[in-house]
Amino acid sequence: MYSVMKKVAFGSLMSLSSLSYAESIWQTIETEHFNVHYTQGHKRWAESAAHELELVRDKVLEQQNRSLEAKADVVVFDPYHGANGFAIPSTDQPLMALFTTPPQSDTVISNSSGWQQLLILHEYIHLVHLSQPNRSTWRQTLRDVWDPYDIALAIMPRWVAEGYATLMESKMTGRGRLFDNYTEALLTEFARQGALLPYSALNNGNDSYLSGSMAYLIGVRYLAWLEKNYGEQTLDAVWTRMQAVESRDFDEAFKGVFGDHPAKLYKRFVAEYTYLSMASAQDLPELDAKLWHDFKFDAKNLRLSPSGEFIAVTERDSKGRTELNIYATKDNEKAEKDFNEKQKALLIEDPKDVADNAPDTFGRIKKHTLTPSNLSGIRYARWKDENTLYFVASVQKPNNQHAVQGELFQWELDDNQVTQLTTDAGIRRFAIDTKNNAILAEKVRYGYSHLVNLELNNGSETILSNNHLGDTYDYPEISENGNKLAYLKSGLNQNWQLYVRDMQTQNSFQVPTPKGYQFLTQPSWSKDGNTLFYVAGVEGAINLYAYDFSKQQLLQLSQGQHVVSFPQQLNDNELLYLGVSSEGPDAYTLEINNTVSSVTELSNTKQAPKLSNAAVQLDDAQIYQQPLQSKPYDKWDHSASMTLGSQYYSASTEVLHLGIKGSDFLEEVSWHVGLSKSLGDSTLVGGFADVKMQQGNTEWQAKAFSLELDTAAQNRGAEVAAMAPHILQKTGFSAQVSHSYRQNMLSLTGHAAVHASELDTGEGKQDERWLRLGLEQSWQYDKQSFAIGQQIKAQWLDGKSGESDWQGYNLAATVFGKAFHMPLYIQVEQAKREDSQLNLGGFRSSLIDQNVMANTIYKPDLPFFAGVAERYQGYGGGMAMSEGAPWLYYQQHQLDNQVFGQSYGVKWTTWFNGRDWSAKFAPAGISDLRIDIGLSRVESERFENENRAWLGLWFDL
Repeated sequence: MYSVMKKVAFGSLMSLSSLSYAESIWQTIETEHFNVHYTQGHKRWAESAAHELELVRDKVLEQQNRSLEAKADVVVFDPYHGANGFAIPSTDQPLMALFTTPPQSDTVISNSSGWQQLLILHEYIHLVHLSQPNRSTWRQTLRDVWDPYDIALAIMPRWVAEGYATLMESKMTGRGRLFDNYTEALLTEFARQGALLPYSALNNGNDSYLSGSMAYLIGVRYLAWLEKNYGEQTLDAVWTRMQAVESRDFDEAFKGVFGDHPAKLYKRFVAEYTYLSMASAQDLPELDAKLWHDFKFDAKNLRLSPSGEFIAVTERDSKGRTELNIYATKDNEKAEKDFNEKQKALLIEDPKDVADNAPDTFGRIKKHTLTPSNLSGIRYARWKDENTLYFVASVQKPNNQHAVQGELFQWELDDNQVTQLTTDAGIRRFAIDTKNNAILAEKVRYGYSHLVNLELNNGSETILSNNHLGDTYDYPEISENGNKLAYLKSGLNQNWQLYVRDMQTQNSFQVPTPKGYQFLTQPSWSKDGNTLFYVAGVEGAINLYAYDFSKQQLLQLSQGQHVVSFPQQLNDNELLYLGVSSEGPDAYTLEINNTVSSVTELSNTKQAPKLSNAAVQLDDAQIYQQPLQSKPYDKWDHSASMTLGSQYYSASTEVLHLGIKGSDFLEEVSWHVGLSKSLGDSTLVGGFADVKMQQGNTEWQAKAFSLELDTAAQNRGAEVAAMAPHILQKTGFSAQVSHSYRQNMLSLTGHAAVHASELDTGEGKQDERWLRLGLEQSWQYDKQSFAIGQQIKAQWLDGKSGESDWQGYNLAATVFGKAFHMPLYIQVEQAKREDSQLNLGGFRSSLIDQNVMANTIYKPDLPFFAGVAERYQGYGGGMAMSEGAPWLYYQQHQLDNQVFGQSYGVKWTTWFNGRDWSAKFAPAGISDLRIDIGLSRVESERFENENRAWLGLWFDL
């Protein structure tokens, strides 16, 4: 039986392996101060980045007299098909992650000499700023050997860390968010409304519109204000003081040189910024604009239907939940009638009362709503015809189950059907060529941005533009007659430029722009195709412009009264647009002829001016062509850290774990060696050595262990079953191989595990051997406010203890989901053994897991061996107030068809195990760190009812 089971195990894993996606092959470019790791396709981007990294390091050293003492790891990849990056500070294992997809024209990070240069400078400043060694010998020694302490000392308030990196990004390039016209216009508008964030909300926001971005946008301006008023060296002294022999946090270091708490000086900064913003508004002329619709929070991408009867808009609430909504454009006569009748009735009942003023708009009637499924998002929606919209959503890449990219979807309004139209397209914004059943889109892959024509009938693709690193395309827009294509393009060290291509002759024309502009985005054709509307920023204001092709004349339609976006021609004389306030965007109409003025001073250069007067600045951005030697990624190049963990369980014991943990940068090989010892009693003592290897979607694990468990010494030893051994000693080895497969929201994981140990229960020693085969399947369907999913775990075991053969199985089925945004789950468990016993109770730890004690049903609010039986059944469920919040739960236990007891209470678990990319690349002493917290009421007829608690901080390799 045992040999047969082995064949089945490996046969199952081979079958699963055939379903897996292609494995990413990593390469490394080693320079003097950096190891740049990249995957296939990113070679050119990574080579250029390696050159830029060394140049940035030299300039930052010159500017700050600071650098990294350790060699930094840099990972180049594209997991989200969006512009981003992050850094993990550490004095001995600093990390930078660079996402290669460049930013789009209407973002606050679009103002750069080049995406690669801006990103590298920003993330490197993070490392230099936060990874400086401590001048206290004992603190730095502890940082060198213990990663959690190293990271803890590197942490600063978010607004400080992001604000300072943004400040340096701007000072050293002359571009960046400090000099961004769009950002300045937004903050000016917020200040005029008295809506700049209080200091208490500057770090993480307060659910108000754009508040999560203010650590960057306001943080950089506050720090620049401090430098201007107190001097650059005063601010720089804060960073020096934070690494002093005397221990100081940020507030203490700040107050020592500035003389006041940062919150107090922030109030002064806000007052000055608000005063200047209010003063600049005094000379603004009135704008003949009317409120058309009041959106509740965030809205973007206004799109009128071909007939003009409907408008599509993507809306997002304060929690980040997104919908694509369709509104009728005609006036909401019913709402207006109801309002008037209500006011009339009010005055009839009380003639002396004062009626409500009519609102500026009664809004529009919502006709259709599309909620994205499985968190894929809805972006860039536009009409194909009156009943059909196309949009882009994120879909798992065909060759990488850990990354997503944009694919085209179709939404049919009449039957509410959504269909995916492209596979492996990797597109962002697009225009629809209805005549040829094609789309013209910006495609991004491996950092290259270009325009393509995708024919939807056969999937053929034609490149319409240059395909050079450093060039970025955006906002393709086709005129209604299909004769003209407008699009945006940005090159290195340039502002965004607006072009129009004649689709018949293929000749291109650069559309005039106002002199001194810096922000340019969102072109939109008039209905007759003779005028192109767009949004541009000049001198801190965002305005609407229109270029009339028949008159060859540039017209300005607004003068900074609103932060405008997404212009659409509503009728012959009205323009519809979004105007942004501190409460989010709302839709307005503008009488075009009443506000128009001719622009006579036009921009005559593509180059963007550098606005910094800093003494040390980077040279112009470029893509470096010199090839660099690459080598296969070395998974045996490891770093290590001391580990310290502790677990307290009121039902059993308190355990201290001490060890050493190491891994390579990508965690393809991880290991953990340590000792565990109960504190205050003799319940548990032992040692372990774990190793884990990952290759693509396949994982190998092995564990050597030796432990002694004294069941009677537990805190609730009196509850231990009479059949339980008093002393259990076990020394042995276990190994497991698993393989996972994922397709969108469906995942499958199969595994085979073996175990061999010597077991001593006081009645003589015996060998224990077993084999386990398992399959885990899960699926979910998530509509944001509502979700449903299921998970099934099935395991079959075949083993031998001494001279006795035994078999068994474990089954668990879970149904989970959300209702009204509240997570819920219901779970059923069953386990059975033939010719052996199951043990109920105890907790998993770095020393003990399912591969060490396979016949244990771990329950943290019960002691080890609280119950012994051949069959276990468990029923339970729980709910939480929001995702990530603690669970309110209930659990019932049955042994051999008899109720053993029940528990209910609160529990919460989190861990850093590669579920997101920042955890994936965390130092060895941080990754796999797990936190368990619980408080429960345990009730049983076998022992006294009691409250139980547990708290664990340990490593789950």
